[in-house]
Amino acid sequence: MVDRSIDHPLTPKRRWFLKSALAIGAVGASLGGLVYWHRGLSDGKLTEHGRDVFRGLAIGFVGTMLPKDQAQREAILENHLQRVESFIAGMPNVLQVEINAVAGLLANMPTRRMLTGLGSSWGKASEEEVGQALETMRLNPLPTTRLTYQVVRAVTCMAFFANSDNWPLTGYPGPVQI
Repeated sequence: MVDRSIDHPLTPKRRWFLKSALAIGAVGASLGGLVYWHRGLSDGKLTEHGRDVFRGLAIGFVGTMLPKDQAQREAILENHLQRVESFIAGMPNVLQVEINAVAGLLANMPTRRMLTGLGSSWGKASEEEVGQALETMRLNPLPTTRLTYQVVRAVTCMAFFANSDNWPLTGYPGPVQI
């Protein structure tokens, strides 16, 4: 016999729990599928979506150092994307998988919107919108979003500043000859 004296209106029922678990699982699987569909890397190379994300991140993090001339700017950004690809390829597989997931999150509209507030793709966003999206990530109350910001900033800046061709853009003359 069931003791009804222990029933409470706030106690979840089994069916409610199962429905909730199924709904959460469906949402999680959908987001996971989107991240895989628009992943950032494939066979060690940046995908179209990954290139769009890392190009937008470069504009957001180092855009003020880039030349104003559009042809020079595009050449530097293209070279930067190749450096990012090489940089990621030199990482352990575990980190490559994680960066792939982060790039996938930032490439897909629903997850990009949740993380950054950016509604359009990185390539279609203005420099101000990209800057605001990065600020949203940097100042987010969730530690995972702030960690995501730190990861993409580190990858972008390490690939950019490690390239000695970019040093004159930053005002760094290079190492002193001894």
